[in-house]
Amino acid sequence: SAFHAMFSVGGVIASLAGAGAASAGMSPAAGMGAVGTVGIVTALASARGLLPTAPTSAATADAEGSAATADAEGSAATADAEGEGAPAGKPRSAHGRIWVLAALALMVMLSEGAANDWSALHLKDILGAPASTAAVGYGTYAAAMTTGRLLADRVSGRLGPMAVLRYGAVTAAVGITIVAVSPWIWAAFAGWALFGLGLSGCVPQLFSAAGRADPSAAGANVSRVAGLGYLGMLSGPAVIGWLTHLVALNHALLLLTLLCAIAAAAAGVLRTGSDRTREMARGSH
Repeated sequence: SAFHAMFSVGGVIASLAGAGAASAGMSPAAGMGAVGTVGIVTALASARGLLPTAPTSAATADAEGSAATADAEGSAATADAEGEGAPAGKPRSAHGRIWVLAALALMVMLSEGAANDWSALHLKDILGAPASTAAVGYGTYAAAMTTGRLLADRVSGRLGPMAVLRYGAVTAAVGITIVAVSPWIWAAFAGWALFGLGLSGCVPQLFSAAGRADPSAAGANVSRVAGLGYLGMLSGPAVIGWLTHLVALNHALLLLTLLCAIAAAAAGVLRTGSDRTREMARGSH
């Protein structure tokens, strides 16, 4: 989750840069041109730091493969003992769970994508905020998300990934509902902040669960969940845009309330052995 926080740090920086450009009267074309140039230079400069792709010798590959198989079998046995992994001999169950995780990732990241593209426009077009103020709206969302992602690993370690997804999605649902119904700019800022804070830990929990579901196919499973999730991030702005032809933008955002509520209700898919232990302890009290 902390690793994923750097994505949000970039969003905060971009929001501040966009607000500054709008205040200075810079045209969107000039701003996007500057961002594109910085992106190209950064990519070229970073290329030298990429890991090498030299082929591994057959003997080394065999040894690594044997070690990976042993690790996978050991991890699977440990996960089964704790109730955290897909039971051995039930690959179909694990496969189905992966697609449930992918569907949840799509819902959560569709919500993220909608915030990325519509938060500033909501403040500007619905609430009448100046362009420079509206740009900071996304920054508020991204800053809250960054803070949440820096803390989510600790919260997950203490309360479990299921709690992070469930209560995070509920918090996000409350936040976006405030955004949709509030007539005040300050309340909209608070709503976007709650939305970002709530969503912050959800995606990392889903990615991690995909990797743990079947250690022998961790890479493929994470790719499936991440792939469908990023499809949601790309389609989110378009879905909200289509809805604005039918209803006002703030009412269209209520779709995100529904998606977050579904994610909260389905959080049990992340239940682990530790969660069951905590639930039994609470029941005994």
